[in-house]
Order: sequence, then structure tokens, then C-alpha cells
Amino acid sequence: MQRPIEKPVGTPMDALDTPALLVDVARLDANLAEAARKKAPVRAQAWLHKTPAIALRQLAMPQVVGLAVRGVAEAEVFAAAGCEDIRILRPLVTDAAKRRAAALANSVRVVAEDDGVALWGEDVLNGAVSVSARVTSAPEPGRAIHDCGQKAIGRDFGDPRLLGGNARALANSAEHGVLLFEDGKRFAIGDWLRLQPSDVATAFALHDDAFAVRDGRLEAVWRVAARGAFQ
Repeated sequence: MQRPIEKPVGTPMDALDTPALLVDVARLDANLAEAARKKAPVRAQAWLHKTPAIALRQLAMPQVVGLAVRGVAEAEVFAAAGCEDIRILRPLVTDAAKRRAAALANSVRVVAEDDGVALWGEDVLNGAVSVSARVTSAPEPGRAIHDCGQKAIGRDFGDPRLLGGNARALANSAEHGVLLFEDGKRFAIGDWLRLQPSDVATAFALHDDAFAVRDGRLEAVWRVAARGAFQ
């Protein structure tokens, strides 16, 4: 289990241990405000981020009538966080799953079939989510090794993208990634980087905590509480 060294609110985001899953709160809220212009009712796909703090932000929008999750275990996590209307996207195929959903329905509304409400949510995470890294080796000009590999950012849907730079980023191995610069730029060991994952759902599934940052400083630590809730 990930055990990051605790840092107080106000810590600069580049002082957090790397790799760290970062959520730009101002960008997230701006994306939510833009999405709020849509009037049709929707269900927020909470399985994408698995994070109750983000789900509660989504549910504060008037057109969000509830959440959508992948299974009973995720539904249990979000119900415990105070979410009261949850659609389970996967069929309940075992007796155990049906019993757990029935028990959950005693306290929240559980929808186990398509209720006709559109699913929504990935667009508000795009651009707000990144993973930080530090250069651990700079073996030659135009090449740097960092500490954000596939186990921190994923690679199923492609390699990440370096923010604020023109390098080609590769999630090269489980523990390390590579940056390649055509202009021969040099990095120093310890240089701080931000990478945008190719798939935010994968990134959230790889971290126990998301670090909410605003104006470059830590605002809160959000538990990715439904991570690993597969049943």
C-alpha cells in the first residue's frame, strides 16, 4: 500500500514525494462549471476516479442525479461517503452480489439496470489530472530517466505527455520512465516534472491518494477510497 510522507496543507506541490497523483482543483472546478451549462440530467461516472471527494463535487451540480460505478464494492464505498443514488453498471451475476446490493438498497437508491440517464464525467478530469516525477538519472544529452513508470501512470492507452515541455515521454518500465529531447536538452538529477496520463481512470487506479492542489500548493489529500473495490 502506498504510504506517502505526510505534508501539511500549503506545501508546494513540487515538494510532495514523487510520483504523486495531482488534481488541479481550480481546473477541476472550472471544468465542472463549464459542464454545468448542460441542463439534461446525468450520472457522474465515479468509477473513473474512485474518489468520494470528487464525487461529492460532481453531485453538487444540479443536473447530476447520481453516480455510476462498476460494481457493488464501489457502490458500497460511495454510499458510505454519503452518495445516495448509485447505478451499478455491471450485471449482478452472483448471489453474493445480489445480497450485497439488496443490503445497500436499505439506505441508498441502487439502480442495477439502465435507467435512461446519460453517463458523464471523464471530460471534467481531462486537463486537471497529472502525475509528478523527479529525474533520477541524466545519462546523456537529450535523455532523462525519472521515477514515474507504468506502476504510477499506466500505459495501456499510450504513453504520458510531459506538461510544460517538448520531450517525448515514455512510461518505459514498471518503476521508471524516459524523456527524449530532440534538441539535446540536459536535465539534472532531482529536476521536477509533471506528466499527463493517457487515461485518467488507470492513473487513479494506481494510487491510494490524490493530492488536491491549487495555485501550486497542497490544498487537501483525497483518498482514492474505491481503489481495488472490484467485486
